[in-house]
Amino acid sequence: MDANITTMIAIKKSKNSNSSYLFDDPILGWAGNENSKKRFKSKYDLWTLQSTFKWANKKINKNKNNKKENSKIMIDKFFKLSNIKKTKIYYSLNHGWRYSSNSRPFKVKSYWDPRKRLGVCADWFVGPRLESGWISAHDLFKKILR
Repeated sequence: MDANITTMIAIKKSKNSNSSYLFDDPILGWAGNENSKKRFKSKYDLWTLQSTFKWANKKINKNKNNKKENSKIMIDKFFKLSNIKKTKIYYSLNHGWRYSSNSRPFKVKSYWDPRKRLGVCADWFVGPRLESGWISAHDLFKKILR
């Protein structure tokens, strides 16, 4: 299992922001602009920054004590890599998951025991992507219908 460290930030609104960035960086892996989803209105740009698994695996055991330092590293990387003008951070929140993702998927996408009528599905059966949970659940659904 791989770790992940996520920092959420609120910054001054900018006119031209991408909806997301996928970085080729050893620390920061991805950033998503939450405003681009048009789920709510905010006077700030709201960003979710996710670390790489490799960096998080090294930092996760001390993340609770080093949240400010780890967040600062990720935020500085975000401004540098995205070319968004560095601005005041109005709010930030750091959270770490020691077991966030399975980088080596199982050979099965879900588990179904027809005798017990008990099934298990989860993103970690399939892989590290957002859609992995849906793929696992859909696989379990098909097994239940058989």
